[in-house]
Amino acid sequence: MKWKVCGMRDLTNIEAVAACEPDYMGFIWVEKSPRYVGVDFVIPALPAQTKAVGVFVNESTDTIISLSKKARFQVVQLHGEEGQDVIDALHAEGLTVIKAVSVASAEDVKGLNLKPDYYLFDTKKGSQVGGTGERFDWSILKAYAIDIPYFLAGGLDEASIEEAKQLPGICALDFNSKLELSPGLKDLTKVKEIMQNI
Repeated sequence: MKWKVCGMRDLTNIEAVAACEPDYMGFIWVEKSPRYVGVDFVIPALPAQTKAVGVFVNESTDTIISLSKKARFQVVQLHGEEGQDVIDALHAEGLTVIKAVSVASAEDVKGLNLKPDYYLFDTKKGSQVGGTGERFDWSILKAYAIDIPYFLAGGLDEASIEEAKQLPGICALDFNSKLELSPGLKDLTKVKEIMQNI
């Protein structure tokens, strides 16, 4: 099972979390997010096996592509209403695409017809995009039958790992607010617990 730590911002904290060798680390380019890294942020060097993920909401394709080169990420996570045209444009630049879907009911995972590399299922809570610290009803995903692997997010912590691993089609667990001391600052003790139990 792969794992991702999202919402990184503090350079010292990034280095410490990277030393735990998650498969992915997420960096948020969404101005209204308390974990926003800023337009001039450049991702520091990460371990070879850790992929940097740029997280966006309805950002222009040109901006995402430009930032991918400037800030050094190879994976893009889309949390808005982006369509297949955006996914195709990012694929054409050699970027891997994760398409996030906010989930409140089974209807939210039915009829998915985009072709990202991965989906990401997170908890729907008003207009909030990720980082809710709350989980949705995972039984909804037992009927997931699309041949696209997915990341699971929303209130994940060390105690929920074993249950989450049993879900069909899952490929990675995405941790954020449950590991935090404050927005963007991860608790290294909790991160190490994930590393040991994943």
